[in-house]
Amino acid sequence: MKRFFTFLLLILTAAAFLAACGKPLTLDPTELDMTIGDSARLDAGDAVKINWSSSDSSVAAVNGGTVIAKSAGTAIITASLENGETASCNVTVADKLINVITLDVKSARIETGKTIQLSASYAPADATKTDLSWESSDNSIAAVDKDGYVTGVSEGIVTITCKSDNDVEASCTVTVGAAPAPTFAATLPPMTEAPTQPAPTPTEKPADDSADETTAPAPVSGGSFVFAESSARYLTADEIAARLSSMSGSPVSDSFAQDAINEIFARHGYVFRTPSIRAYYESQPWYSPDQSYDGTLSDVEQYNIVLLSGY
Repeated sequence: MKRFFTFLLLILTAAAFLAACGKPLTLDPTELDMTIGDSARLDAGDAVKINWSSSDSSVAAVNGGTVIAKSAGTAIITASLENGETASCNVTVADKLINVITLDVKSARIETGKTIQLSASYAPADATKTDLSWESSDNSIAAVDKDGYVTGVSEGIVTITCKSDNDVEASCTVTVGAAPAPTFAATLPPMTEAPTQPAPTPTEKPADDSADETTAPAPVSGGSFVFAESSARYLTADEIAARLSSMSGSPVSDSFAQDAINEIFARHGYVFRTPSIRAYYESQPWYSPDQSYDGTLSDVEQYNIVLLSGY
């Protein structure tokens, strides 16, 4: 009896083996569309002892039936049995594309001749196709370069658009205004009218000098000045013309007259916005920056600034 059961087991095992051998090797699926970074599992049914290979592992690699997308392109994944039977799957791998673009601002304003930079971010962060292009709806109003730098050309409103290769885009409305009339490098508070009486001589004081006693900064020494006493007394047009015509070299700002205006503010500790001007005054031994300075000037200083602005 034992021999009978043993014989029966052998017959059943052989039948199962033959049945398995009779079933052709197939893969499911036979076509795969993937994106870089994706992975997918191929099903080979009941087949065992499979050898997996890829026609191009740089595009799609395979490990134990799991396909990993590496780069854009096509590859064939092949499963092979010891008896030489094979089955394959065609794999197409695409770039991971941008699906959202975000600009740092939705609207901006610039002056003609001025330039600002717009900054773009995108999602997904691991997108593999990240080329962005910039365009202006009207280059006669504002032009934009490949890095998002926008330059105002003429007055008007324009749309600046950032676009990906797959046509995802974001835009910013830019208003271009006329550049204002030249102003002082420092921001001036509202001025009082200049004294109606002739400017006093250097040895005289104005009739009412109470404002100067409380507002004008203490005299300073050391460093260099265009007009060392421009916060303490009224200057005259003649001495300004003579002094400026005798100066040589390069001014700190755009003119020596502007330097003379700037140094009046610097005596109060005004913190200049222009880096080169700020660095110059920070190098002067008498300069002490004061972030709280509100721009208040004495009558003498306001009068001298008005006079200097004519040069």
